[in-house]
Amino acid sequence: MIKAILHNSKFAGIPNGDGGHRRTAQIKELVNLSGSEANDIKITPVPKLDKYISGINCIAKYKLKIFPSYKVIGDCGQKYHIYHKYLTEHQGAKALVWEATENYIAPYVAKQFGFKILALPHNIESLVTDHADPLTRKYLPDSLESEIYHLAKADAIFCISREEQWLLKLRGINADFLPYYPPKSILSNLLEIRQSRKNSQPRRFLIVGTAENPPTRLGMIEQIQWLSEIETLLDCEVDIAGYGTEKLQEYCKSPKFILHGAVEQKKLNHLLINAKAVLVHQKAGVGALTRIPEMIIAGIPVIANSNTCRSAFDYPGIYCYDNKHEMANLLFKNLDTPVMLERPISAEKRFIDCLQELSTSST
Repeated sequence: MIKAILHNSKFAGIPNGDGGHRRTAQIKELVNLSGSEANDIKITPVPKLDKYISGINCIAKYKLKIFPSYKVIGDCGQKYHIYHKYLTEHQGAKALVWEATENYIAPYVAKQFGFKILALPHNIESLVTDHADPLTRKYLPDSLESEIYHLAKADAIFCISREEQWLLKLRGINADFLPYYPPKSILSNLLEIRQSRKNSQPRRFLIVGTAENPPTRLGMIEQIQWLSEIETLLDCEVDIAGYGTEKLQEYCKSPKFILHGAVEQKKLNHLLINAKAVLVHQKAGVGALTRIPEMIIAGIPVIANSNTCRSAFDYPGIYCYDNKHEMANLLFKNLDTPVMLERPISAEKRFIDCLQELSTSST
C-alpha cells in the first residue's frame, strides 16, 4: 500500500530545470521507490492579518529569536499558517521530507503535530556569500550556528556533499550522504548523448550553467578571463550556454567565445555531443554541482578547478586544476571518454530504508 507523506521543496523537480530542480526530481523518484507518494507543500499567499497574527503566535509558541520587523513576523506567519493547514489536513504517514531547509519554521510545526522529519539540504545556506539568517538577519558566524541549530531538529539528514556531511558531523549531527545521480527522466537523455558522441568528433569546449546564480556567474567570469589570456593558443571555439550567459558579453572579447544564452534541450544536446570537454569553474560554492555527474554519464570529460571538484575527485573523467597554468595544460591534453559513473546504490538504499522506517514509526 502506497503511503502519502508530506514534501517541502522550493523546486518543482522539472527535468529541464537547473540543479535544484534536478536534485528534487532525484529525491521524488527515491520517495516513490520507497513505496511512498510525495504530497507537496506549496507556500502560497496568506491574508495580511492572518499572516501577522500567525507570525506572533508562531514566534511566541516556539520561542524563536528574530529580528524585530514586520517582514520577518509576516514570513514566519505565512509559513506557520500554511504548514498548520497541510499538517492538520494530511491523510497518511506522519513523515515530512524537508528539502527547503531555509524554511526554519517547518521542523517546529512538524514536531508539534508528531511528524518525523527527513531533511535534505541542497546546501548549507548560511555559507552562501552574503546570506543572512531569515529570522535574525545576522551573518556568519551567527547564521551558521543558527542553521545548524534548526537542522538538528530533524530526525535524519542526508547531505548532497561529503564536505557538508563532515561539517554537520563535526557539530554533533549524525548526517548521512546522498550524492546526486540523475533520475530516469534525465538519465535517458544523457545516455542518448553518450551514444551519439561515439559517432562524433568533438572539437569545441563548453561552459554551461546558470549565470543568473551569483556564484556560478563569478566563476564563469574568472574562467573566461583565464581563457582569454591563452585564447591565441586555443585551436577551437568555446561555447557558453545557460540562463543569463548572454550578459557575459563584456568579458568575451575574442570571437572564439560563442554566447548562446538559454537554449532548448535539443540545442543543448547538440552542444554536448560536440564538446571535447565541459569546463566548470567556481571561486566559491556550497553543496555539489549536479552537472558534473551528468556530464560523466553523458561521456563528456570535465575540466574543473579544485573548488568545483568537491565530492567528485574520485569520479572517472574529471580533471582538476588549482591555477590557470594547470588549467591550460589540461586544455591541450587528449582526454578519453570517461567510463560510466556507477549509481550510488548503497546511499540510495540507506535513504529509502530511513524513509520507510520514519514513515512506519510515525503511522
